Amino acid sequence: MKSPQRVAVVDIGTNSVRLMVAEATGRGIETVLYQDGRITRLGEGIAATRTIARTAVDRTVAVLSEFAERIRSYSPDAVSYIGTSALRQASNREEVLERFFREAGVRVRVISGEEEAALTYRGALFGLSMVRGPFLVVDIGGGSSELIVGETPVDFWKAFSVEVGVVTLTEGWFRNDPPSEAEFSQVRRYLEERFRDPVGMIAPYLASGARLVGTAGSVTTILALIREMARYDPMKVHGQTLSGKEIEGLFKRLKAVPARERLSFPGLERGREDIILAGTLILLSLLDFLRQSDLVVSAYGLREGVVMDLAGGGEPLRAN
Repeated sequence: MKSPQRVAVVDIGTNSVRLMVAEATGRGIETVLYQDGRITRLGEGIAATRTIARTAVDRTVAVLSEFAERIRSYSPDAVSYIGTSALRQASNREEVLERFFREAGVRVRVISGEEEAALTYRGALFGLSMVRGPFLVVDIGGGSSELIVGETPVDFWKAFSVEVGVVTLTEGWFRNDPPSEAEFSQVRRYLEERFRDPVGMIAPYLASGARLVGTAGSVTTILALIREMARYDPMKVHGQTLSGKEIEGLFKRLKAVPARERLSFPGLERGREDIILAGTLILLSLLDFLRQSDLVVSAYGLREGVVMDLAGGGEPLRAN
């Protein structure tokens, strides 16, 4: 078996930038040496303009510079900076990547939606040995959502990436704060349209009893809010089960107040108060479309999947 490698991964998402330095192999993460995450909202305004704003790049460059310095202090064997939905969509992507390199000294690789889905699947299922497959992993991100079905943590059947995320949905559809019932109705119809094809193709696998697993910041925040966690603890999140009724109850509370008042809710990180409503609505809609009554929450996801992929020498997951 290959010995553990010290690797560092930075996941540059539409809403946040997340760092992990760990000792890992292709099969799992053995020791987390350091982890951090910052909300920079790189994808701010991208739904309307298809460009990344200069101010959003400024915020992200500042965090990348800090993270790069932190990474150097650990002398890792390998480092990977990856970009996802916002950078995939941006018409000024090359200009943004050049600024990242020139001002923060980092080279960012923009991954496809399909690769993001496969790596998320690997990361989300790590440490969920108590959950039996087959699995349906749902990742609700800032600019896209991924749905991946598979039998084991190293074998997936189908992966889909849909350009619907909490940042783009909030900016593109919600005009009032809190949104009106008419806006919610429009968004539900939009979500049904966007997810119709992948849900239809996933349906046969659900018939085999696939277990729904949710990952990414919106899903973990929903659990933290429902459990009223004053301090986020991934060990108290990973492997927990949430029911559709619990999520529906939270949605009713969130939609009753404007974004600024949501900050008084225990478990809500500053910077998510405007987008958590969209995340909750997407999750509720997917439970409905997939005819599922609950889901298992994973505290891990894309970042952890890239850590294992990098430590394992980039060995890809097997698609059957």
